[in-house]
Amino acid sequence: MCPLQPVTAVTSKHRVLCIGDMTADVLASPVPKLPQPGEVSMTDRIVFCPGGNALNAAIALRRLGESVRFVGSLGDDAFGDLLMAQLDTLGLDLRDVRREPGCATPTTLVYRAQGEDRRYIGALGAAARFTGESIAPETIPEDGVLLAAGYLKLLAWNDDALAELFRCARQRRCQVVLNVCLPCEGHVGAERCLRLLPQVDAFVLNEDEARVLTGKSEPLAQANGLRSAGARRVIVTRGTQGLYAQDESGEVEMGAFTVPLVDPSGCGDCFNAGLIAGLLRRGDLLATLRLASAVGALAATALGCTNGVPSLAEVERFLRENEVEYRTTRFR
Repeated sequence: MCPLQPVTAVTSKHRVLCIGDMTADVLASPVPKLPQPGEVSMTDRIVFCPGGNALNAAIALRRLGESVRFVGSLGDDAFGDLLMAQLDTLGLDLRDVRREPGCATPTTLVYRAQGEDRRYIGALGAAARFTGESIAPETIPEDGVLLAAGYLKLLAWNDDALAELFRCARQRRCQVVLNVCLPCEGHVGAERCLRLLPQVDAFVLNEDEARVLTGKSEPLAQANGLRSAGARRVIVTRGTQGLYAQDESGEVEMGAFTVPLVDPSGCGDCFNAGLIAGLLRRGDLLATLRLASAVGALAATALGCTNGVPSLAEVERFLRENEVEYRTTRFR
């Protein structure tokens, strides 16, 4: 198992609602090269950790000191029991996690060769039944943030229910953050995502996802297209090249912080956690993106999707001691 450090007890009133995918991750530390058919490659360590785009962000937010309520689906199997036992130490509000009878817990194998990006093999299991239809509007925090993550990967998600949830969030002055995850096979259904954007305050996606959704290859054109579709703020993450962000006030191009790389799994999800922490603090776009980038970078310093994320105080110290290149442009 992947040891998780307990965090301080959750407060009774949550400021963040995270909904979406939660998985049991089985991660291998890098191997010199991937095995050929019939071969076995040995590695230093294989661990079992919580994972999933939405759950990773929720855990990282707890490490940053935020109170978080989570909605997702698990199976009624041993992996689900093990995952819940780990999560119980973190102080997340898990009352809305559904254990689907007769279903396997969503599981992902994560592995990579040294010097290469990660490879994933996933089984949706109980997540294939997640529709989001049972989420009560009362769970949305007033003046908080709602994160929907793993969208497009969870094929049963009811778009009408999600759109209504987003509308309710805006009525409660709750900012809406949407993060997609595109499966590598099959029809993406870009129009599904684009219909939701008028209700979205911050749309976060990587450059490959932005290319698929817009048909454009440059971040500026991608952001223009997604903002034209209704998103108030678009953030396109670019891996080691940093990010491009745009809202009505202007644009930010930012590089990436340099850290000792151990495992990049979950960096994007932890970036989302840092972004949400910045939104809750009502910082400007640049300050919010610096915080998000720092959290995402620090996540890569330990094996597992969230184990590298420290406390908010430690992130702030990292920001004082480290610089990142950026360029801002104000729109008239």
